[in-house]
Amino acid sequence: MKPIQLVSLVAFILYDIYILLYFKAIFTSKRTHWLSYVAAIAMHIGISSLSFLFLDHRIDIYIMMSTMMLVFCLLFQGHWVEILYAGSIYVFSLYSSRGIVMSIYSLVLHAEIKNVLQNDIYYYSIFLLAVLLSIMVSIFLRKAIIPDDKSKNLFKNRGQLKFVVIYLNFQLLFLLLVNEGRYHDFQQAWYSMLYLGACIISKISLLFVFNHTLKVTELLEYELHTNRLQEQLSRQIRHYQSYGRFTESYRTFRHDYNNMMTSVKTLLRNREYEKAIRMLDNIHDTMQRNVLTHKTYSDHMILDAILQDTANICEEKGIRFSAVAHLPENIMTELDIVRVFTNIMDNAIDACNKLSGPDRFIEIISDANEDWINIEISNSFNGELKKDNDMPVTMKEDKDFHSLGLRIVTEVIENLGGLVFIEPDMAKKIFRTKLCIPKASP
Repeated sequence: MKPIQLVSLVAFILYDIYILLYFKAIFTSKRTHWLSYVAAIAMHIGISSLSFLFLDHRIDIYIMMSTMMLVFCLLFQGHWVEILYAGSIYVFSLYSSRGIVMSIYSLVLHAEIKNVLQNDIYYYSIFLLAVLLSIMVSIFLRKAIIPDDKSKNLFKNRGQLKFVVIYLNFQLLFLLLVNEGRYHDFQQAWYSMLYLGACIISKISLLFVFNHTLKVTELLEYELHTNRLQEQLSRQIRHYQSYGRFTESYRTFRHDYNNMMTSVKTLLRNREYEKAIRMLDNIHDTMQRNVLTHKTYSDHMILDAILQDTANICEEKGIRFSAVAHLPENIMTELDIVRVFTNIMDNAIDACNKLSGPDRFIEIISDANEDWINIEISNSFNGELKKDNDMPVTMKEDKDFHSLGLRIVTEVIENLGGLVFIEPDMAKKIFRTKLCIPKASP
């Protein structure tokens, strides 16, 4: 193997390593041992090299994409859209960078692209520079346009990710068609400029696509959170109204209570014990009948408001509801409480709505020790569950909003240093969500 070929092979391996490290920072890994990554890179390099030697370059491009998608499936957990994105971004980045370097070589050497590629030194040096350019552009994207934390938000929104994947594949097809021009009798300088412009515009357009999709994703997240806050405000208003009715009924009873107790004292002084007993019984009956019962489900005002509203909804729908949720102050912010428990309660009510009969229920229990607060939410469901990366997902049509529920819960709790356990019992048709929240911040 010539030195330039060896250097190109090393560059190819480094590019694979960089891409896999990028995926590892974004996606959940199936395998963590370094040998798994070595084997995956060896497989990808081997298959890509064989396809390069024996197949047409137009087929070789899609072999490389398919192999990278296979590597992604073996090493990471992902939806099919994420798998397709992994293969598309890998090939598009490398192919467009190669087109830029190749066109510049052609312009500088005043030679046709097909003649430039026939020189082994030029061919492999073009590949080497293309790898370096791809890595540099990727680093720029991660620093300035789409940092890893924002990338994770983008990958949660499958609709926007599909848009990116469609763009990448159309641009790759476009560049393949432009590349075919090197086999035709076009004026050399004009064609090289055209190819260079097409590759540069494709990369710049990708920046705008990423920027646009990130903004749309952030707006959708903002709208979702705003809707949740509006729902919580409505819950709190209903909670305060309920408490106000309780206070008013108690005030009325207390006003009458003073008069009744005066009568009881008078009867007792006159030794009319039977009448006094009957009057005390009347006072008790009046209190039970006229004073509204105000149940308390939690020692935290915001959480209690959410649970009070859930109890009212369950009463209307005939769902059995019981809750004892202890949550000390300063463990979670009010917004985090809203995001976590509103999503869980909404999911539980939706699950119960799919059933009929008296066995529907929602139950919340909690306990605590020196270090942890444990809250377990159980609800009945129909035993049907669709999963994506071991995470239950919605079956509703509006997945951009509804599929984020448990993901938001998991994200909030894990950011607090806690754990979320989702344990559906398919046989008993009971869905359990366990929240383990540390008392000390991570």
